Amino acid sequence: MPARRTAAALCASLALLTGCGSDTGAAPLSAKQAEAVLPDAEALPGWNAYLDPAAYPLKKAQSIGASRCQGEGRISCAHVQIAGASGLRREGEPELSFFIQTYEDSDAAKSAYPAVWKAWSALVPKARAVRVGDLGEQSDAVAGWGASGAEGSKGTLVQVRVGDAIMLTSSEALPDVRTTDAFAVKVAGVFAERAEQVRDGETPSAALKE
Repeated sequence: MPARRTAAALCASLALLTGCGSDTGAAPLSAKQAEAVLPDAEALPGWNAYLDPAAYPLKKAQSIGASRCQGEGRISCAHVQIAGASGLRREGEPELSFFIQTYEDSDAAKSAYPAVWKAWSALVPKARAVRVGDLGEQSDAVAGWGASGAEGSKGTLVQVRVGDAIMLTSSEALPDVRTTDAFAVKVAGVFAERAEQVRDGETPSAALKE
């Protein structure tokens, strides 16, 4: 049998086990991989961590505050496998919070995406849609007042899906801190790129470029 036909036959026979020829067989991110995706001080040079990256199975993540479940019936955490968070600060800049939650596979994450976005985006006072560009496989963003609701404060929320992971980037600026929607989207892009690097079998190295 020609080599090409041999390879095709082998791929077909293993398709159900390995997902040969597609990405449907890709293993979901582990807690260690999800933690590596979360931005740290090296990913944003000059920033300081107020919450070091940490990711665990959902129940443990909830018990230590590394996961936030939003919406009626805590819908944003439905079917989540792994959850984690990290946070960074810098004087004169908005406070940045990062959240990641993974699912059994990409299809499960894709199905969960609308409910997660609805629950989280509802938390942004006076929200308006923000152009997010081409980030990940799905992406959305809104901007409005900060979570405090103080006039002059600013909050921007960006949600991106890469494979089986949904990632949220929250930027919170006090009234005396100047920031832009574009900055939050740029940071979310770093987050998404780190997830893509892990999916490609690489050690995440994406970082914010000034």
